[in-house]
Amino acid sequence: MFNLPMETALLMLPWPIIWVALALFMYFKLRRDEKLGEKEN
Repeated sequence: MFNLPMETALLMLPWPIIWVALALFMYFKLRRDEKLGEKEN
C-alpha cells in the first residue's frame, strides 16, 4: 500500500471508519436534540 511499512498502513486504515462512525453518531444525537427542542416550543 503506497510502499509504506505494514505498521504505518495498519495505523492509517481504521481512521476513515472511525471518522464516519463519529460523524453518524453526532448527526443522530444532534438531530434527536433538535427534535426534543422543537417539542418544547
